[in-house]
Amino acid sequence: MFDAKDLFKERLINHMQLLNRYLRYLFNGHFMIAILFLIITLSIYYQHWLESISPNFPSSAVIAIILGFVVSYNPMQYFLREPDQVFLMVKEREMDKYFRYALTYNYFVQLYLVVVSLAVIGPLYSQMYQSNSKTGFLLIIALMLVLKGWNLWMNWVMFKIRNQKVIWLDKLLRTLLGIGIFYFLLEKHFFIIIVAVLYFIRVLNNYFLTKKQPSLTWDVLIENDRHRLAVFYRFASNFVNVPNMTKRMKKRRLLAKVIERIVPFKHSATYTYLYRLTFLRSSDYFNLYVRLTVIGGIVIYFIPNPWVKVAISLLFIYMTSFQLIPLFHHYRTSIWMDLYPVDKGLQQLSFLKDMRVITIVQTVLFSLLFIFSMGWLGLVITLVVGGLFTYLFYGIYVKKRIA
Repeated sequence: MFDAKDLFKERLINHMQLLNRYLRYLFNGHFMIAILFLIITLSIYYQHWLESISPNFPSSAVIAIILGFVVSYNPMQYFLREPDQVFLMVKEREMDKYFRYALTYNYFVQLYLVVVSLAVIGPLYSQMYQSNSKTGFLLIIALMLVLKGWNLWMNWVMFKIRNQKVIWLDKLLRTLLGIGIFYFLLEKHFFIIIVAVLYFIRVLNNYFLTKKQPSLTWDVLIENDRHRLAVFYRFASNFVNVPNMTKRMKKRRLLAKVIERIVPFKHSATYTYLYRLTFLRSSDYFNLYVRLTVIGGIVIYFIPNPWVKVAISLLFIYMTSFQLIPLFHHYRTSIWMDLYPVDKGLQQLSFLKDMRVITIVQTVLFSLLFIFSMGWLGLVITLVVGGLFTYLFYGIYVKKRIA
């Protein structure tokens, strides 16, 4: 007899075993040392910044934006698999208990985001709202827990909707309303009542909208789980071989045309064209590169000490380069690579060359940020250190890993 509770327990145990298998490599790696160094450095400068913060700083807006995004960001995971679309769809009513357990799991797992955000805004709140009692901060915590639960539930019910524009508009509205609630709470403004009513109306709208839908979009749910797992596999592949990696590609026609024009049409450029096009079209690698470059640039720009700027630049260059290594094995399971009438030695050479170019571009972007602080010496040092790191990292470490 089908038991949704037993099925959830089985899927959860399998998921935990999967996480344990890969996370032990993650926490033993030197990559985590780099992350720890970054967190400690930012914490020190954050504390120094708070000591000299201006009374006119828009703290209410900053805190509200952070908390609004935290409560509205709810990546969901239901442990569904491809065959479920056939075998469990007919048990959809009996699966209600399964999904309730899954929602509870997602809620408690994502509370770490609440804890981290409160740890970040806590010192700022204490500095800017010294007249407020501890009850005010406890109210913020309680409100975050409630809104986190509501947003999680609304993300779940919206899985019955296939129209992506409707889903994204709903997420945008809930995020803006959440920001408004926290902002007016901090400002002690009566507009919080109006925003809270609008938020409640949004909840009711989603409820009645999804009530009209006949059933869940099982294919969307399964694709969501596949994507979540693929993101984890891609990150874990930096530390250990992951045979279950899946590939997500986007067309990005304009960028693809640029690659077609600058890469010569000849045998020796086969792998150069392949890796450059894969880097630009892959959601994992390209998005990661852009994300780390933007975040690194923001951190470098706001840190005053030029030597720490150089260290942070090198740290982000290392973090980016390290996470791009799996790109070499992106087509490991594809038979087409074996059919190329090209010397296999060119694959390694082309990959190393392309990754050096990508890393040098990031190095140049970071070094240019020193111009805003007139740190010409820092600019030169960043270029030299970044170039030296690129040469040694790809020439020694990466070359051995992909050999």
